[in-house]
Amino acid sequence: MPSVVVDEYQIPAVALVSVLFYELLDRASKVKQTPTIEPPLNQADFEDLPTRLEQALAAAAKSATTPEDGGSTRDKTQVNAVVETVARDIFNRFIASTSIDSPAFVRVWNLFDILAILSDSEKCEPALLFWLVEELLESQTVAGCRKIFDFLESRREKITSRHFEAKKLVILRTCNELLRRLSRAEDTAFCGRVFIFMFQSFPLGDKSSVNLRGEYHVENVTTYDEDPPNQDSSDKMEVDGTPNGAGTTPDTKAGSKTVSFDGKRQAQAVKALTPDELYPVFWALQSSFSQPKKLFDRSHFMGFKAGLEATMATFSTIKPEQAPRVVKQDKHDKQTEEAKRGPKQKSEDEDDDLAGSYNPKYLTSRDLFQLEINDLSFRRHVLVQALIIMDFLLSLSAKAKEKLSTVTTQNKSVMYSDQILNEEDTEWALNMKRAIADYLKLGGEGPFFHRMVETVLSRDKNWVRWKVENCPSIEKPPVAPQEFNESKAVARRMATNRRLNPSVGSLSLDFLAVQNEGDALAKFRSKERCQAPDLVSFKRKIADDEFEIEMPTNNHTKAMAIAGKASKSWRALRIASKYKLASFDKIENPEKIDAIFEEDAPQEAEEIEQKPESVAPPPQDRRSLVLVGPTGIGKSALLKMLLDKCPGAFVRVPSHTTRKPEAGEKNGVDFHFVDKTAFSMIRDGDQFLQFTDTEDVNYGTSRKLVEAVTDSGAVAVMVVNHEGAQQIKDFEFPARFVFLYPSSPDILEARLKEQGTEPDKVLDIVNNQLPDDLSHANTPGFYDATIVADDLEEAYNLLHSFIYGTETNGEVASGGTAAEVKNGDEAVAMDDAPANGAQTSEQEG
Repeated sequence: MPSVVVDEYQIPAVALVSVLFYELLDRASKVKQTPTIEPPLNQADFEDLPTRLEQALAAAAKSATTPEDGGSTRDKTQVNAVVETVARDIFNRFIASTSIDSPAFVRVWNLFDILAILSDSEKCEPALLFWLVEELLESQTVAGCRKIFDFLESRREKITSRHFEAKKLVILRTCNELLRRLSRAEDTAFCGRVFIFMFQSFPLGDKSSVNLRGEYHVENVTTYDEDPPNQDSSDKMEVDGTPNGAGTTPDTKAGSKTVSFDGKRQAQAVKALTPDELYPVFWALQSSFSQPKKLFDRSHFMGFKAGLEATMATFSTIKPEQAPRVVKQDKHDKQTEEAKRGPKQKSEDEDDDLAGSYNPKYLTSRDLFQLEINDLSFRRHVLVQALIIMDFLLSLSAKAKEKLSTVTTQNKSVMYSDQILNEEDTEWALNMKRAIADYLKLGGEGPFFHRMVETVLSRDKNWVRWKVENCPSIEKPPVAPQEFNESKAVARRMATNRRLNPSVGSLSLDFLAVQNEGDALAKFRSKERCQAPDLVSFKRKIADDEFEIEMPTNNHTKAMAIAGKASKSWRALRIASKYKLASFDKIENPEKIDAIFEEDAPQEAEEIEQKPESVAPPPQDRRSLVLVGPTGIGKSALLKMLLDKCPGAFVRVPSHTTRKPEAGEKNGVDFHFVDKTAFSMIRDGDQFLQFTDTEDVNYGTSRKLVEAVTDSGAVAVMVVNHEGAQQIKDFEFPARFVFLYPSSPDILEARLKEQGTEPDKVLDIVNNQLPDDLSHANTPGFYDATIVADDLEEAYNLLHSFIYGTETNGEVASGGTAAEVKNGDEAVAMDDAPANGAQTSEQEG
C-alpha cells in the first residue's frame, strides 16, 4: 500500500517522527549489542514508546483534526501515513548502504522490531512490517532470503498474534512469491520452511490455501526424447566402471520374469521391458501424474494402465539396495575426527549434506535413464506419485461415490460426479496399489519408508474429504457463559483449601510432654497408634450419632452428630474397602452403610475356598505371541484354550475397531470400540503395531496395550492376518509368529459350514484367502512355527510345546500326526501329513 500523501507533505511532522526513530534505533543498539537476529527487542526496552510517538505526532494530529476532516478517522490515517513514510525512508537508506551479510545490518532487524511494537499498539499500519519484508525479499538472493526467513521464524508468534486479518494477504502473497522463486532454485528444504511458516501462521480452517476449484499444475510439463533410440553406441555416454556405457542393467533374464496384478494371481502376465523400450512408456506417465483428469479419457487410461504395469514389471527385476549399516562411534572419536578435518573439508561436507537434501528436477536424457531407474530413491519417488493417482482413481469408484452422497454441502468442483470407475478398473487400482505397497517395503528401510508414505497419504485423504465437504468449520464453538461459570465454580470448589473438621480431630499428643524421652517414644510406637481401628467399633459409634440426630438435645449437638456420623462413615468405608469391597454394591443409600458391617454368608466363604486363584508359570521367552491363519481355522478357539489352561501366563490384547459392538460384546474385553476420528488420531500418532486402512471397518492393535501386558510379566497374544503380521515385523517389534493352516481345503470348508458361515463367504475363503495365506506362509524365515490345526486339541498341545520350548530343532516329535509344528524355513504345503495319524507322544501341558 503506498503512503498517503499529506498536503504539502507535512515535513515538520515527518522530521519529528524521523528524529524519534533514530533515537529509538540508538537506544536499540545499546540494549542489543550483538549483530545477530536474536534476541528480539520488546516494548520494555524503550521508555513509553507509544506516548513518545504521540508527542512527536502532536502537530500532525492537531492539523488533521478539523471539522471538515470528520474527526479521529482522518487523524489515524494521517498518523499511519507519517510513520510509514519515515519507516520506508530509513529502511531504504539502510538496505542501500548495508549488505545483509554485514554486522551493521542488525539495524534493519531492530527497525522491524520497533515496527512490530508500534503495530501491536495500533500506532501504524498492522501490515507495514510485512510490506517492508516483502520488498527486502525481492532485493536479496536466495541465501539472503534464508536470513530474512530466520527473522520471520524467530518472531512468528509475536508478529502474527494480533491484527492477523490485516496481515494475512501480504503474508500469503510474500510466501507464494518466494515459493515461486524457490521452485526455480530447486531448494526443497527452504520451500518446506516457507510452508511450515504458513501452516503455523494461518488458522487451521482458513481457506486461503485450499484448492477449492480442484485445479492442477498443468504448467509442469515433462519433456523427453520421443524419437527411437540411436542404434550407434559410439555416441552413448560412458560411465566410470561401466565401459561402453553398459551401466547397471536389470537382470538379463528379466524378459522371462513376469508380474501379476490380479488379486487371484491368475491375470495375464506383464513382461519386463529393456531400458530403451521402457523409456518412452515411463516418461509418458508424468503427463497423467500432473494432470489426472486426462485419465477420464478411456484411451488415455488404457495407455496409463499399460505403462504403469510395464514400469512395475521392470522395477521388480531390479534388486533393491540394502540400507547401509550404521556403525556407532564413540563421542571422543567423533571429536578427534572433527579436529583432524580442516575448515575446507568441513565446508565441503556441509555442502554435500545440503546438496543431498535437494530434490532436482527430472533429467529425461535417454542416456541417463538406465542409471536413474537403478536408483532406489528415484523409483520410490515415482511410485509414491503412482500411489497418489491410485487414491484419486479409487475416489471415483461406485463405493466411494455412495459414501460421498451423504455429504450435505458438497464441493462439486472436486467430486467429479459424472465420472465413475467401473468394477474391473476398481479391482485393477486396488491390486496395483497393493503391488506398489509390497514393492516399497523391500530393502533395508523399505518398511519404514512405506509406513511413512501410508501415514502421509491417509492424512491427505482426510484433507480431501474436508475439501469435498466444502471445508466446514473445524474450530470449536465458544463456550456458553453459563457453562463457563458453572465450570469455574466447580473448579473453585475443588481447589479451595478446606479446614479440618473439628469432629474428626487428631490423636492426643500429650504424651510428648513426658520428661523421659524413651517413654515418649515407646508410647508413640504403641499398637493403639499404629493400627487401624476395628471396623465393628464404628458400628456402635455411628448408631449413637444417628440417635442424637433423631432426638437432638439442641441444634449444636445435632450439627456435631451429623458431622461426626459423616466422618465415622467415611473412615469405616475406607477400612472396609480393603477386604469387603464387594459389600459396597449392597449400599443403596449413602446415609445407610449397614451392609459393610454384615458378616459374609458361610456358603459364600466355602465357594471362595473352593476356587483358589492359580497362576501358570510363564514361558522363558516372554516375547509376544502372534497367531496367524485363514478365517475359521480356530485361532480364537486355540487362544481360549491357552488362556484357560495357563491362567495368568497369557493375556489376549483386544483390537481397536471402528465398527459398532455386536450382541454380547463388551468394550475393552472383546474389542476397543472407537469412532473413526479417534482411530485416525491413534493411527497418525503411530501408536498401532498393525492396522487396516479401508473405507469400511478398520482394526488396529495398540502398541501401548501390548507393552502394558509385557510389563506386567505376562505374554501378550495377538490374533491377526498375514498383513498385520507383516506390519508387526516391519515395526521390528519383538514377537513370535505362528501360522495355523488345514491339511486340506475340504477340512476348512467343512469347519466353516459347521460354524454357519454364508456359502459365498466360504467359497471366497477357501478359493481365495487360503491359497493367498499359504503362499505367504512359504516365505522362508517369516513364521517361527507352522501348525496343522485339523484337530484343535492336538494343535493346542503342539502350540503349548512350541511356546514353552519343548520342541526339538523346530519340530515336535509327533509321529506323523495331523498337527505338526515346523520351523519357519520349511515350506507349507497341503496334504503334507495324513488327516488321521497316530496319537502324539505325551507333551507338556
